[in-house]
Amino acid sequence: MTKAASLKRFVWTIKRGLVKLRWPGLLGLALLVFTVGLLVFSVESTRQQLQQLDREALSLRSRTDKRGTVAPAVTGRSQLSNFYAFFPLPENVPELLGRVNQSALQHQLMLEKGEYKLSREAEFGLARYQVTLPVRGEYADVRGFVNDVLEAVPSAAVEELTLKRETIDAPELEARVRFVIFLGKQ
Repeated sequence: MTKAASLKRFVWTIKRGLVKLRWPGLLGLALLVFTVGLLVFSVESTRQQLQQLDREALSLRSRTDKRGTVAPAVTGRSQLSNFYAFFPLPENVPELLGRVNQSALQHQLMLEKGEYKLSREAEFGLARYQVTLPVRGEYADVRGFVNDVLEAVPSAAVEELTLKRETIDAPELEARVRFVIFLGKQ
């Protein structure tokens, strides 16, 4: 038998086997081939990511300075310095208050007046800037405003939130929100 004849016989055998499978068998075979292909490609992709992470970890472990010694570990002192570096400085207060005002405008809340108080304690390395704002609006707007301020000013915290509604069916409520913005040293 020649190569061409054996190839024709092989193709004919495959076709005959596929015809015997009918459509449910063909569907199952197609799903099997798809699953194997997906598995091969996803495993290969994951393997490449793992190798990349291994290379990065090795690079970080072998990081050295110019003298060939291992880079110094992070000390408690530098961790504390990094902590204090997170907080904005007192000269950034106008920008931070602008963010608070922008959040109020986005939620259709008017900030007519506010109380502002800066306090520093000698043993505490941060300054506290209290911002007390009376607002009037729907609950969803007040809640959105508070959430937006906490997102826009990461060093802020809610110290007090008081909600008051005139009647049970009134759509608007009166709220008093006190934020504390922690500030770093100059």
